This record gives sequence, C-alpha cells and structure tokens, in this order.
Amino acid sequence: MTGKTLLAILKTVFLTGLISWQVQAAQTNDETTTLGPETTQLSADPKIQKLLKDEAQNISAPFPYRINLFTQGQILKNSAGLRIAETANQLSSDNSGLLFYYELVNDAMRVPHWHSNAIEIGTVLSGKVRVTIWEGTGDTKVYTVEQNGTWIIPKAKLHSLENVGQDKLKFLVVYDSPIAADRDFLTAWASLPDAVLARAVGLKESDIASIKKTTVNRLSAFDPAASTFKTDNYSVLSNNFLTTKPLYQSDLGSITRIDPTINPYMKTMAFQRTIMKPQVLRIPHWYTTGDVLLFVARGDAFFTLMDNDGKVFHSVIHSGDLISIPVGNFHSFLNIGNDDLEVYEGFNRVEQINEITLMNGVQHFNIGTIEGATGLSKELITQINQSKIESYMVKF
Repeated sequence: MTGKTLLAILKTVFLTGLISWQVQAAQTNDETTTLGPETTQLSADPKIQKLLKDEAQNISAPFPYRINLFTQGQILKNSAGLRIAETANQLSSDNSGLLFYYELVNDAMRVPHWHSNAIEIGTVLSGKVRVTIWEGTGDTKVYTVEQNGTWIIPKAKLHSLENVGQDKLKFLVVYDSPIAADRDFLTAWASLPDAVLARAVGLKESDIASIKKTTVNRLSAFDPAASTFKTDNYSVLSNNFLTTKPLYQSDLGSITRIDPTINPYMKTMAFQRTIMKPQVLRIPHWYTTGDVLLFVARGDAFFTLMDNDGKVFHSVIHSGDLISIPVGNFHSFLNIGNDDLEVYEGFNRVEQINEITLMNGVQHFNIGTIEGATGLSKELITQINQSKIESYMVKF
C-alpha cells in the first residue's frame, strides 16, 4: 500500500467520524457552538507516511485509554454556555481525576458553586475570565485570567467564573477526583424545607416561593455584573503559560509546567502545556509521580502507550482527544500534522515530577547490568553513556 493510498484511507475514516459528529452536533448544539476535531491534513513527510503505513493495523485497534471529548463527552448546555464532561469510567485506569471543557457566551457566568471533594485547576483557551472566590474567611478574592492563564481553586471553596471579555470564553478545568461533586446555590437552597431555608437566609417563606425547586445544577447563566467589569486584577492563585519560564524550549517546541516550584499554592496538582512543531517527537518517557490526563487542544499526533499489563497501544490522536496516562506508563507522541501540536497535561500529584527515558535510564546503571538486560554490546552502551543529556524533544 502506498503512502498516498494510506493517507486517503485515513482521510476517509477521519471524515466519516467527522460527519457522524456533525449529525450528533446538529441534535445537541446551536449555531454558537463550534466543537469537534477539525479537518486537518496529515504530513506528507516520507518518514511519517512510512510510520503510519507500518502501524496501520495497530492504529485501527481500540484504544481504551482515549476518548474524544467533543464526540463522546456528556454535553450539558443552555443559552449561556455549555460544559462537555468525561466520566471516569469512560477511560481505562482513570480513577483519580476528571477533565471538562467549557464555553461561556458574552456576559455569562459559571454560577457560584463549590466542589466538596476536588481541587480545581483551569486554563483559558480563548477569552478572559473573572474568578471570584471566597474561602469562608477573610476578603473575597477577585481576579482576571487571560488567554494562556491558569487558576487554582482549593477544595470546597465557593467560586464563580465569569466571561468578562469581548468574545466567547473557552476554558479547560481539571479535577483531582473522579467525582467532582459539583454543588451550587440553587441546588443547596432547593435541598432545604422552606421553613429552614427562610430562617437560614433571613427571609419569610413567602419571599422564597419563587426559588425554583430543583437539585439539577444549571451550570451557566447570564450575569448582569459581567459587562460592567472593566479592570484587571492579579492573584497569587493565577499564573500564565506565556510568562512562566519553560521547562524546555527550543526551535522544536516548548514544555511549560506550573507546579509548586512556580506557585506554592499548587500544592497537590500541576498543569503542563506542550507545543511541538511538525515532525517533532516527544521523547518516550514515563512520569514518576501522578496520574495524568492529557488533552489535545489542536493538532494531530501518533501516540504510543504501554500500560501496567504490558499491553501496547499505537494510535493517531486528534484535537479534542482526552487520554488517561497512569503513573509509570511508558508513552510518547509525534506530531504528524502540518501545524503545531498543542497538548495540556493535568497531574494529580506534584511531589518530584520527574520523567525517566530509555537513554537516561541506561546512563544510570552499570554497563554490565544493561548489557545483560538488553543484549546490547558494551561499545553501544558506552556510546549511550557518553551521549549528552537527552532533550525532551527530537526531530523525527
């Protein structure tokens, strides 16, 4: 099979999935919502095409650690915005966290709420958000987060997210629990008998008759205060990927991580953004701390993962794909598109986030040990040991 033939097959499969998504989207979304994988052209580079041809059978196999959030996630929406959520049981070994995608239209908000058993970290994909948080004591914290910015909400703290920009707000949130336990004012009020509620808020029972009795979180609503907010405020709970010193940066791409070394308030979670140029390989590695949820914000990649049982998965991933990577699972990804690949990784642990690769692993063991374990000659092992410190990325 030629590379052109394979590319045509891959395009057909991809477009078939896109058409089925468009049918579903027509049933669930309105004209203000633009979701799902974009039609993209895979690289025509001969090495990329040969890899895809050689791995065609593996690529077509099921990959239980991946869903496409836009096509397989749970969509909840109203006129003010939408949420696309994954559930932990959709992904193999995802028993430690969640990742959601949100959109809010102009002058809309994510209503005041709290997560009784989860810490929240978020990042703005486009637009500007105002975060209001009260921790039960002291003053209310109010700050703005621009595109590429991040925030953290400690567990059980009351907060809201408002679109105070000129355009639609799009953002990701990651939780360190497989159940976010999302509660808001309306559902809390609705859970109480009228007499108890009236006494609790200092009103008469007749005054609260108009409160809608529902335990369904409406998620989003229009916010009369959003359009009046014009100033920007800074908070120690916020950072920005653009102004944070990258963990790695070169002509091939960059890796930027926000963790306790950058912000001491990131005590239990970390957020990482990776941008890779076309035909660039993220060196195969595994993390020594924390399960990871990886989200593809844009681009296409060849992804490989070996799980706890030693089963190997090779797949092609696209924009909107969400992948669960348990701690210690060996994985890698290669940008096979013509544009930059942008992925976000949420860690549910932050103690010494290190990564081990084949090269740096070999370099830290006795030559004889590696010779016996791999069958490599002493000369080749010595060559590896003398190599310079490995980069996070290489040209494929």
